Amino acid sequence: MSDRSAEYHAIAGRWKSDLEFFKIESSFLSRLKQDYYFTRLSAYRHTEELQEAGQKLLKLQDDILWAEAHVDAQLHQLAQVAENKEEENSKKLALTNAKVGHLMINLTHEYQKVKKELFTAVDTIFRELEFQAS
Repeated sequence: MSDRSAEYHAIAGRWKSDLEFFKIESSFLSRLKQDYYFTRLSAYRHTEELQEAGQKLLKLQDDILWAEAHVDAQLHQLAQVAENKEEENSKKLALTNAKVGHLMINLTHEYQKVKKELFTAVDTIFRELEFQAS
């Protein structure tokens, strides 16, 4: 395995780790949204934003799984090269790395955007609750 392929493997390993974190965190956020805790917030204004962010979170979970399949395929391909079961094709590996890298950049951006929308909606409702309590 060339140094470049080893670098691609390290990068894909970080992506895999990021995706594992995204899966855990998005699952937790989805459970919170479906839980009684968020259900109690439905009586307040701005819950449309909360519902919309929740729907985006569900789509994002599908996107995470799709990205994970691509990262896994890349890791498999690199493992085949490392075990000399597949000839190293540097152009193919570079193209795959670029495509998956672009996918991960877009996914990370979308993930951050959806989390921000979800947190902003909850924060807005909390501020409304604080205002009503005072």
